[in-house]
Amino acid sequence: GGASEFGPLALRHSRIPYLLCFAFQKMASALRPGVLACGILANTYVAKLYMSFGIRISGKIGTDEGANASKAQLNEAEYSGPFLAALLYLSAKGVECSYGGVIALLGQVVYTWSRIFGLPIFPIGALTRYIALPMLITSIYKTLD
Repeated sequence: GGASEFGPLALRHSRIPYLLCFAFQKMASALRPGVLACGILANTYVAKLYMSFGIRISGKIGTDEGANASKAQLNEAEYSGPFLAALLYLSAKGVECSYGGVIALLGQVVYTWSRIFGLPIFPIGALTRYIALPMLITSIYKTLD
């Protein structure tokens, strides 16, 4: 009975949440706020390039594809400014690790590109940004004297 019915498979699956948390923690500790800010800025830049060259110059501006890409890029631009400001501030303050920054970068990338390419996972990217912003606010608040 119980877990023994599944043998080693049950043991392996029971460790997945632990392994995901461990991997996220390692990734977050390796990515300092300044590096994360560069990631946010790079994503913004590539989204703008895509709009300029993939949509406008190719004549897709009046199409559904163009409208969707425009909405994705504009929404990404709304969040990139506050994320950049927060991450650069935390970097200037010498904060070593920012989980909110990692979540912000992942959210920006997932939202932007899944929305542009019509993948149904873009709401996940949008929601992660709602999680990231208060985490960054908390990180900034902790640095205040």
